[in-house]
Amino acid sequence: MKFRTVLTIATICFFAIGCKSKMALDYNDMIVKKQQSLAKSMDATEPQLKNYFANYEYDSIASVSSRMEAKIDSIMRDIQNKPAPKVKQGENFKKAALNYFDYMKTIYTSYKNYGSETTPEGRIVGKEVISRVTSQEDEMIADMRKAQRIFAKDNGFKIKSTNQKQNGSLTASPANQ
Repeated sequence: MKFRTVLTIATICFFAIGCKSKMALDYNDMIVKKQQSLAKSMDATEPQLKNYFANYEYDSIASVSSRMEAKIDSIMRDIQNKPAPKVKQGENFKKAALNYFDYMKTIYTSYKNYGSETTPEGRIVGKEVISRVTSQEDEMIADMRKAQRIFAKDNGFKIKSTNQKQNGSLTASPANQ
């Protein structure tokens, strides 16, 4: 009788742990899909921005950047409205994801502000802001990856590694920089 009780409890625990791991994996996959969606938009936008920067098309820089800001806002609202799973590091992973997307939005905000400037002095300041913001890109991506690895490890799943260009990377910059 005792053996059956222990076996039943062990089975329930196994499935409970399995369910939590599945919830964590599903949450991770949702964040990854949001990252991939953003990366796809960024890949489409990057050549346009490079062209606009090279040709001093300030209104176009501001317009494209505003659209990207709106896309990122939408992604962030989706994440904010979906509660983090009640698993180890769930809230920390959600916070890291929101920080990552907020940083990506900051890039486009700096581009938009640069494109909206009407004075040469304002554009000089805008270039400095862009330079300062984009210099943090590797650190922000590393922070996100670290949080994701911890989340995966603590919840019993593995992150697939990719050898592709880092999704979410942006290399457009103002002309003459």
